[in-house]
Amino acid sequence: MNVKTAIFDLDGTLHHTEKALVPAIQRAMADLGFEPAPPERINALYGEPLEVFCRELLDCDEDICSQFRKGIRLHQMVTLPEKGELYPGIRKMLYDLRDIGFNLAVCSNAGLDYIEFVTDSLGIADMFTLLEGRNGHASKSGRIGRIIESTGSGFSVMVGDRYHDIQGAFENGIPSIGCLYGYGSAEEMSDADHTVNSPSEIVGVIAGLLENISIR
Repeated sequence: MNVKTAIFDLDGTLHHTEKALVPAIQRAMADLGFEPAPPERINALYGEPLEVFCRELLDCDEDICSQFRKGIRLHQMVTLPEKGELYPGIRKMLYDLRDIGFNLAVCSNAGLDYIEFVTDSLGIADMFTLLEGRNGHASKSGRIGRIIESTGSGFSVMVGDRYHDIQGAFENGIPSIGCLYGYGSAEEMSDADHTVNSPSEIVGVIAGLLENISIR
């Protein structure tokens, strides 16, 4: 169990997504002649692939959806550097996990280019050993499995705020930590092995998991 890996979802877990993504999505909708959706409707979709955003917000054909995705990316180039934020305590939490010997990884349903841009814009890119995005057709569970395999981890834990994260942890036989401060509902997080109300609680929960393993 020498290699330890903490796997994080991105949006709603590390990245306080609405700060930068709501204005980017609203501007992309307006560019196409749509009434911009209210923030609460957009926030409910974080963690889903972009095609779900297209279906739920625009109910449009593939051509419009493609333009919408391009518009979001274009506007994010402005809104992320200007407005992007980590949740309070994220940076310290990541440093503390690295200090106790953890590899850090991101596994998101967003594309790899988005993950790289967000982590770079927020100044945390160099903290991660691996970044896994939704490229190709692998499920989130499959991508979590790839991270575990590629790091050779003897102990892994998944931290996230949506049902994909909890399900992916379960299907890979690793513990899950549900982030109640993110965008998932309390019902979604009810299947998590542990829940936290703030990033500051994450290191303590992971340390407790390690202690329980060592006692056994």
